[in-house]
Amino acid sequence: MGLFMREFFFTAGQFAALHHLNKRTLHYYDSIGLFSPDHKGENGYRYYTYQQSAELENILALREMGMSIEEIIKYLQRPSAEAFLQIAADKTRAIEAQICRLKELASLLSQKRDALKLCARINDGCIEAVRLPEQLLLVTPLDGSAAEWEDMERMIRHLQLAWECSPGKTGCGTYLSLDRVKRGEFTVYDGLYTPVSRTGNGDGFTVLPAGQWLTGYSVGSWDKIPDLYREMLAFAKKEGLALTGNCYECGLNEFAIGDREEYVTKIMVRCEP
Repeated sequence: MGLFMREFFFTAGQFAALHHLNKRTLHYYDSIGLFSPDHKGENGYRYYTYQQSAELENILALREMGMSIEEIIKYLQRPSAEAFLQIAADKTRAIEAQICRLKELASLLSQKRDALKLCARINDGCIEAVRLPEQLLLVTPLDGSAAEWEDMERMIRHLQLAWECSPGKTGCGTYLSLDRVKRGEFTVYDGLYTPVSRTGNGDGFTVLPAGQWLTGYSVGSWDKIPDLYREMLAFAKKEGLALTGNCYECGLNEFAIGDREEYVTKIMVRCEP
């Protein structure tokens, strides 16, 4: 190989190192016709040139923008300002949607972190009145007279819709009417609910208003839940709080425990002085 080639031509390994790539990436680009070496030497080896650096960096820039290999090949066949502007608009929308998704996931992680911190500080049977912000819910009524498989179908449809309207595959809580609680009927629930970040197709979306809520916590077996309800009714009577609406139950830490006796159930019901 002469001096000219040593100074201006590069093997695949040298050219890959120059552009901080793996050599296999260049071989792949060559095999699919996206980017190939410019020169074939007398020894049969193929070499890249300095002039090809700009072309490769352009391809890498398009990849950095989120374009697929197929999109790049199609664009480079007929590059134009109009085509690039359309690509830029499409990718900007995709990036903005991804940013929104990441923000939702960050919010979900923050909520789960806060839930675990709450579990660490509360005691079994703890009851307190707190102010809560407005919360969007997906609600699915249950039919107490329906067959078990029918309620299971309702639960599956509920979760599928909830997952479309929230950042993670969260579970669902249950609710029962205050009248049912006062009658001591704790074995049949009136419906399912899941906090969501946005509405979707179909009915069942409702907003829990901001305000004061009576909250109670039970640690361990669900058999203790009826006793907690009775204690909450007694607490409200003693404090002169008027309860209204449905009672909402949910688990706070099922994603972070290995023993059912560590399970924390939260109950909340709207209250007014």
